[in-house]
Amino acid sequence: MDQFVLVGGSGFLGTATAEALLAAGARVTTVDRHPPAGAVDWLRVDLLVDDPPELPPGVVVVLLGASDPRPRRPWTLPLHNAISTARLLPRLAGRQVVLTSSVEVYGGAAGPLTEDTPPELPWTVEEIDRWCVRARDLARSPCPPWRAAPLARAVADADPTGRWTYALAKLAQERLVTGAVDPDRLTVLRLANVIGAGQHRVATRLARRARQGLPLPVTADTVRSFLPADALARLLLDGIGPGVWNVGGEPVPLTDLATQIRELCDSSAPLLTTPRRTPDSSGLVVTDRLTAAGHRIGPLRPQLAKLVAEVDRDPTPLFRPPLPVVVPPPPVHPELVAARQQEALTSGEVKHGNRWTRELTERLGKELDLDDDHRVLVTASGTAALRIMVAATVGPARPGDVAVLPSYTFPATAEILVQLGYALRFVDVDAATWTLDPEGVAVAVAQGGVRLVLCVDTFGNPCDYPALRAVCDPAGVALLADSAAALGSLHQGRPVAQQALAHSYSMSFAKVVSAGGAGGALVLPADAAEAVLASPAGWTRSELMNELHAVVAVDQLAELDTLVRCRTEVAEVYAAAARRLPVEFQQVRPGDRHCWVHWVARVAHRDRVAAALAALGVQTKPYFAAIHRGPLGGGERLPVTERLDAEALALPMSSELTVEQAERVVAALHRCLG
Repeated sequence: MDQFVLVGGSGFLGTATAEALLAAGARVTTVDRHPPAGAVDWLRVDLLVDDPPELPPGVVVVLLGASDPRPRRPWTLPLHNAISTARLLPRLAGRQVVLTSSVEVYGGAAGPLTEDTPPELPWTVEEIDRWCVRARDLARSPCPPWRAAPLARAVADADPTGRWTYALAKLAQERLVTGAVDPDRLTVLRLANVIGAGQHRVATRLARRARQGLPLPVTADTVRSFLPADALARLLLDGIGPGVWNVGGEPVPLTDLATQIRELCDSSAPLLTTPRRTPDSSGLVVTDRLTAAGHRIGPLRPQLAKLVAEVDRDPTPLFRPPLPVVVPPPPVHPELVAARQQEALTSGEVKHGNRWTRELTERLGKELDLDDDHRVLVTASGTAALRIMVAATVGPARPGDVAVLPSYTFPATAEILVQLGYALRFVDVDAATWTLDPEGVAVAVAQGGVRLVLCVDTFGNPCDYPALRAVCDPAGVALLADSAAALGSLHQGRPVAQQALAHSYSMSFAKVVSAGGAGGALVLPADAAEAVLASPAGWTRSELMNELHAVVAVDQLAELDTLVRCRTEVAEVYAAAARRLPVEFQQVRPGDRHCWVHWVARVAHRDRVAAALAALGVQTKPYFAAIHRGPLGGGERLPVTERLDAEALALPMSSELTVEQAERVVAALHRCLG
């Protein structure tokens, strides 16, 4: 019986290869941190941090690495492709090894590209080899991101365009393995673009867009070579000798690829060509050596026809493991975050008021464009910020005091008001923006007894502050803002920070800026801030942020605009799809900027749709449950809120999601709703 060990085998190519090998009667073991699909043996290992295991007998097929060449954080490409491979090297000695590389390693070299074509990349081969020496040294110990990031970032920094970082990482992987395995026992397969229904790259994306009637974006004057997903298994089973091999079909212009897919989908979707930004011949691959050895990749058209049919009927999950509804933003510079936290712990300077909480306070003030009459406090949580905000501005309730607020909000909005003694008067939200309805507020204020209105920037969508002030100011009612999700939002071009009397923010794990999973901030009038800090009631005792959380927040705050831009790109993909589907989504007022902490739509039969999406690997969550329907309500009828309570469903959202991932979520939606 043939035996194969697929290292990094739980991804698309590993799954397709294992399936074909098993069908041919081979024994397969997958080594991966994620569980594989199918009936294969599994060694659960994260090579970056776990000790590399003894590998079972058989041909070792190295599939390690991130296959997406354009992740949000390019330095993760050398981390997962090359440094993880460096950790594996001691287990490859004396083994027969097949390394899956990429034709991208040729970089900008002029085609046609043979196995002997020298790469043209931002680094020379000699520079890559010097980097590999450092990678091997580093890999003698576990390589978590906070330890390996500086070395990985050196590769990404060498390629300011971002076009060739993946190629540099794959060539470094080749050089590492070549230095560790005997030449007569090593096969390096430089694969062209692998296609199949589970590979969510150019061909599959074009097929899905063609089915939806969306424009088909392709780069002009660019060719690519393709091969079916089962090609690797066929090569492994047939046997292929040592050395370097180009593996791919006949090169095809991307415009021809899009045209063929459009025809196969019977679609009238227009082609949208964009100019090529850099020299790129990586599709002009010569496979004469492969053909001479008796291996041939078939014509493209039948592969595309199979792909289109699979895309239509494929029931398998679009994400494995499932895509969470919240993907917390990781540190931008994990090595700095770890070092600063260790410094704080070693020095004992972990309490509020030391270096990093002071720096975060200062940076937030600048980011929020505060004037001299306002002050920032950073807190242990968003809930603490809410409570301190109310206590510092209007104080605890007096007998008969009422607070007006939306029912469509996170429970803490109401809970802190109850804790401070206020009676609650719930008001409906606007049907388009899902923020507090000013007309409803006017009715509630007219009923008397109202001391404060607490509006909510729902999911990061700014409230209609001018209209709310027009109600509150003449009535002498304080307008406060639960801006928990609005750090990064703009109201009429200005940060959401001074439109109300005071604003509170959250830096929980779901927010644009996370302070390591917990944290908050508030903006107060300067005199109110001084008074609450000095209050004998101790409103801020144990409620202010410590240094460890501030370190994380400082790291992310520097990238705020980038984080919002990434979320906006995802939101735009969702919105474009929603306009073609039977869903309604949150609208943004002209002149405002939503920071998209969550992207939520109203969906009929929500629970059924959520279950169907879960089966496709897309996690969702109903946001929010209407508070007035619970024990804090008083029998109000709030039609918009009640529809949202029954139908609102949040899709995955994060600054870490790529446009390609968002398109996959859309594909899942189409399967469930289309």
